Amino acid sequence: MPLNYSKWDNLELSDDSDVEVHPNVDKRSFIRWKQRDIHEKRDLRKHELESLKLELSINEKLVPMLNEIVASTSSEGHAFFSRRTAQLTAGRAERGNKDGPDGPTPDDMIISLLLQINEEDGVKGKQSAELDEALVSSLKGHLGKLEERTKQVKEQIAQMEEEDKKKITSDSIREGWSAGYVAKAELEPPQSAPSGSKKKAKNSTQSGIKTIETINSPSTKADAEVNSGESSEDDDDEIPAATSAMLQFASLPSAIPPSIPYTAQSLPGTFIPSRHLNTTAFEKAYVFLGEHRELLRPGTDGGDGSTTDALLVEAFQAEQKEQKDKARKCVEKALLVQYCQKLGKDGVSLFFKKMVAADGKAALVFLNDVLSTYVRIATRCAELAQRESSSDGAAGEEQIQLVAEDPSTTITFEVPDGPPPEHITLEGEGLEGVSIDAVRDHLQRRWDLFCSFPDEFREALKTKELDQVNKALGKMKVDEAERLVGLLDEAGILSFSSTEIRDETGKA
Repeated sequence: MPLNYSKWDNLELSDDSDVEVHPNVDKRSFIRWKQRDIHEKRDLRKHELESLKLELSINEKLVPMLNEIVASTSSEGHAFFSRRTAQLTAGRAERGNKDGPDGPTPDDMIISLLLQINEEDGVKGKQSAELDEALVSSLKGHLGKLEERTKQVKEQIAQMEEEDKKKITSDSIREGWSAGYVAKAELEPPQSAPSGSKKKAKNSTQSGIKTIETINSPSTKADAEVNSGESSEDDDDEIPAATSAMLQFASLPSAIPPSIPYTAQSLPGTFIPSRHLNTTAFEKAYVFLGEHRELLRPGTDGGDGSTTDALLVEAFQAEQKEQKDKARKCVEKALLVQYCQKLGKDGVSLFFKKMVAADGKAALVFLNDVLSTYVRIATRCAELAQRESSSDGAAGEEQIQLVAEDPSTTITFEVPDGPPPEHITLEGEGLEGVSIDAVRDHLQRRWDLFCSFPDEFREALKTKELDQVNKALGKMKVDEAERLVGLLDEAGILSFSSTEIRDETGKA
């Protein structure tokens, strides 16, 4: 298949090494002249296009204004025409008879047109109805010319834009796929399972009932974190410990003013970097990093570096101890190192240069990142503390939970609506010989068992939702929960139904 080189026909080159000139003409001078000529013509064409677009925008404003004047003059006559001319003239007089900042305004152009119509031979000297007819005729004529000119301008613009698309110039170069970012450090607690915790699940003899028993339940705060998967001794080798230099670096002054609350996720709109930013903190950090280059050393895993990881862990631990000031400083210094590493080989000097820049935009981005990261850590610590406090009372206790062993089995609850009715009628096949009194006794027994359940457990059964029933069972002691589950089975309230589709056609 032959290659198609036709796209290069549209290249508009300003230099040509193969140009041939007269021997008495300097070739370099000729090439420069040719370059200048191409650029001058290109600028002229661009200026003409911009002028046409400006004219089009003005015409699009004038057309509806003229339509309104034509309609009102047709209905009210020359009285409206004179009144409108006076209003517009008075408005221009209030502005000192001066044009707007971008030249004459649409109102100024309308004034000029109305005054021009007044001086036309076909209008001058007319009276009454003849004057009205002459004004309307002249207005419609000018309106038609304006609409025709607008149409021509649109065609010229479309034609010039189409011609420009055919030329490949430096102005048509656009940046296609490009992206840049500074990665944020996300602190996620280790999730590896601790080797010291042991859990086992035992199935009871009753079908569909599963008892969960926890051995070696945590008794202290640290043990609770280990058993909940939030902290693990096995992960100590993976998470770098903060060195003395790292802690000294974290203890340096913060660039965030102390007036910013710890709950703030971003700086207030009234924050002005040139006035409120503590640039001295950046200067001290810059000097410290110059003396301790090891803090910028990449981590062994090729990540952002051990300093960032270690200080973020230190911030997490400080927040758990309610040391908020230390935690936020650790976050700030951790992200500072991360930003320097992400900015490349000369990232340190580039980072601090941007931090102390006059506009302060880069400093706002960095400090907002620090605040939002600290708030996420503080929120996570608060959630862990709340979970720990709520689980202290139930730690180490067994729980009875209803779980279907077969995935195709669904656990449902048939809750009685009340005691048996006075009149019971048995209908259907296979009920011959069944005593109504026996049915009544069974329904009464079923209702009595349901009423004997604790109030909270009864309310959970009424929802007919397995999660609510298991939640109520989880708050009970094992013996009490097992007794209630047995009564549920006895009363026929607990039901197991299969959602599996079985083939009963006899086909293999």
